[in-house]
Amino acid sequence: MRWFVVLSLGLLGVAHSSEARACSCMKLSPSEGLSSSHAVFTGEVIDIKPNEVTRFRGLEITLRVQRVWKGTLDEKIAVHTAGSGAACGYGFVKGRTYLVYAVQDEADPLRVSLCSRTAPIENAKEDLDFLGKPSQQFDVDDPHRKGADGEAKGNDRCSAGPGTTGGVGFSLLVLLLAAVALVERRLA
Repeated sequence: MRWFVVLSLGLLGVAHSSEARACSCMKLSPSEGLSSSHAVFTGEVIDIKPNEVTRFRGLEITLRVQRVWKGTLDEKIAVHTAGSGAACGYGFVKGRTYLVYAVQDEADPLRVSLCSRTAPIENAKEDLDFLGKPSQQFDVDDPHRKGADGEAKGNDRCSAGPGTTGGVGFSLLVLLLAAVALVERRLA
């Protein structure tokens, strides 16, 4: 019977893991993505750091903008996203180029979510076909372009993916505490 209690507590911990709290989204068409966004653009990720600007925290992603279909953007901008996929954060990778759909509100100037149509450029053909000619374009082929730090562009790859939220660690802690309680009861 006691092994059943320990097993049940362990399964409860696993059920409480990050997979059980996954982000849930409604799939948007390219048209819906465009109409529901404040900015739609392509950009290369040049920096990923913790978001200390807004109350939502998460990550701040700096992109070098290449083409713009919606919004008025500078050549370099920052967007925010949640720090994990469970909170609908988008997993940007430094050095990769994305088609970005960003929303805006008073609390967060530009925010990107896993629920938007944001995608790596190589996976965005349907959207790019729908969007057509951009309203604004920066010179992306200039060999003298520099990164945010003044260095020439490189191939540094840094991921800002969903990561872990501690669910598995929590499960192991529950199992350990249950085992300790079981041993103490037997010794008493």
